[in-house]
Amino acid sequence: MDEDSIQYKALMAVLFSILYAATYRLFQGMGIYHELISFNPWLFYPPAFLRLAAFLLIGYWSIPALFIAGFCCIDFGMNLTGIAIVSAFCAVGGPLAVDMTARAISLRTSLINLTPLRLLILSLACAVGNAIFMKMGLSIVNYETSKMPDYLSIVIGDTIGTWVMIYLIKTALTLYGRSLKN
Repeated sequence: MDEDSIQYKALMAVLFSILYAATYRLFQGMGIYHELISFNPWLFYPPAFLRLAAFLLIGYWSIPALFIAGFCCIDFGMNLTGIAIVSAFCAVGGPLAVDMTARAISLRTSLINLTPLRLLILSLACAVGNAIFMKMGLSIVNYETSKMPDYLSIVIGDTIGTWVMIYLIKTALTLYGRSLKN
């Protein structure tokens, strides 16, 4: 890998870290997590889209980006060591699952054969990987079991959050494209 490529990926990692934390804080500030779905704030998680997008665009460089973003987003009332451990597990789970799934569905690294169906499959894989690794991280730091989100709610929230963001972006790009034609 040449130096320009390393600098580009590092810059993109910083950008994704900032976008992830900002998206999390934006939706948290809007009260989406606690008012819209007050019964389970894990059932809608839009920043999950950036976890998937980061891996698709910069590969494993997404892991340090997600790790850093985790310090802004993991607010379980843990000490710094606990936050670092859970952040590390959350940073690895989604990208690892996306990589394994991309290989299984023969996705090219250039993304030339990325179809809507493959994107949805990858988003589901990312959600499952994140759920498994998040639960492992929370277990390692002995986070109180009664407070832990369950696997299903994490998978549903990440998947719905990703799909909503994908379709919001798709709609915005479609409307923007139409406005350019007029």
